[in-house]
Formats: sequence, structure tokens, C-alpha cells
Amino acid sequence: MFRILLEIACPKHGFERFSIKVIKRYNIPSKDIIPQLSRKLKPSRVNRLYVGRNVTEKEIKRFIVDYLSKEGTWKMVLNMKLLNEIARY
Repeated sequence: MFRILLEIACPKHGFERFSIKVIKRYNIPSKDIIPQLSRKLKPSRVNRLYVGRNVTEKEIKRFIVDYLSKEGTWKMVLNMKLLNEIARY
């Protein structure tokens, strides 16, 4: 499990940073990527991505770029990072 950190130049707020949690699932088809949209935000934004067991990081990045370009916000993206989750105990 890891996160994708996106930094966007927002015309309303100036600068906005949010993360998308990527969760690997074994009970979905092995090459599927299923986005879960946030219910709280009005312009619906991807909150989580459920991915199959054989999906690579490259395919996840390509999915995010395609999704943001269809939505029209890709040109406002300043930075995109992949962050590995560290277990907090």
C-alpha cells in the first residue's frame, strides 16, 4: 500500500496538496483499477484507488494522468510523488 501525493495550483486557494491512497485487493480482477470518489468534495476527486494484484506503479501513474486530463486538471498539477507507507505501531 502506498500513496500518491499531488500538488496542484488551485485558482481559488492558490496551492493545494492532497493524497490518493492506493490499496491492493486480491478479490478483484488482477489488472483492474477501480477509483473511489470522495463524497465530501463537490467536484468529485479520487480518494482511493483499488488495484488488482498484477497492476504496476507505471499503470497506476498512467491511470491518474488520464483521469486528471479527462477532468481538465492535469495542466494545473505541479508535482506528483509516490510515497511508500510505513507501518505506524
